Amino acid sequence: MFVDGVCALAMFGAFAFQKNGSFYFLAYNFCAFALQMPFGLLLDILIQKKKIYCYHLPLITVFIGILLTLIGAVMHPAILGIGNALFHIGGGVGTIHEDRDRNWLGRGLGVFVAPGALGLYGGALLAKNHLKQTGLIAAGLCMFFLCICLLYVSIKSNMNGKNFSENPSSWTSTEISYNNQDKSKQIRLSVCCLLVVVIRSYIGMTVSFSWKTTVSLGLLAVLAIVLGKIAGGFLSARYGMVKTIVVSLTAAAVFYLYAEISLSGLGALFLFNMTMPITLYLMLKTWKQMPGFSFGCLTLALFLGYLPVYFEWQPDIKGTVIGCIGSIVSVLLLLIGMGKEGIYG
Repeated sequence: MFVDGVCALAMFGAFAFQKNGSFYFLAYNFCAFALQMPFGLLLDILIQKKKIYCYHLPLITVFIGILLTLIGAVMHPAILGIGNALFHIGGGVGTIHEDRDRNWLGRGLGVFVAPGALGLYGGALLAKNHLKQTGLIAAGLCMFFLCICLLYVSIKSNMNGKNFSENPSSWTSTEISYNNQDKSKQIRLSVCCLLVVVIRSYIGMTVSFSWKTTVSLGLLAVLAIVLGKIAGGFLSARYGMVKTIVVSLTAAAVFYLYAEISLSGLGALFLFNMTMPITLYLMLKTWKQMPGFSFGCLTLALFLGYLPVYFEWQPDIKGTVIGCIGSIVSVLLLLIGMGKEGIYG
């Protein structure tokens, strides 16, 4: 939350008003999202080669990311974006391994990514009220304190012999489990997941609500996104991925049609974001040995969904209708990607 808050505060509080403000947003988003794929792949390789104690590698990446985020906030959007990417890929890989080792079945994934939306909203709000310097100091102090907490956890875990599981295939699921030799199914599911995330990114940046006229209503909208991502992981683990996908996205399609009503709009945001941890979990099930690469592929998809908005390639269709269509297409893509193994397995 604090890392994304600092990024939003810096971008909307300083870089957006500079001469190359539009290009700075493109550069930041490329570094923050697209670069997570190569960073994640490198982290996977280093962990597999055991160059450094496995538990410490993601933690080191997190610390470097936090440092570059704070430096980039006062220097350049590219540095800011690289810091954001390193933080998220390090924290993401650590969370993925923890989720797998504790058999949480994706519950931890939504919890990890959800607070980012709250940070973006808070950072943009502070920038709007010209509180950039105060916000950066406060966020920096909070992140310093959290780093101390992370170090304590790391030292304690090291003393207890904590390490990542040596068997990535121990990640269990009764709904989908592909043999590593079945490449066609892996590619099919991966492409479908990537397309769903591209759609989610595009809809998230194009669909606006006329009722978001106050800070409180804006906060409610952000909380709907945050809680939706968290709920998706928990409900999927409890009731299964297929049921959660079908129910949440079908209901989201209906809610989007009436999204000009505040309660319906909030419901659409909540339901539409429930598939976020599910798409990540499906990618991780498909590429078990490459959690960093899997995480980075989906953040690359987020960047691809941003490009049509940046270049203004948008159809002349009402935003709520786009949300409805996107929800329906997402259901079909995920069911096609999972195939009979996912539905009947």
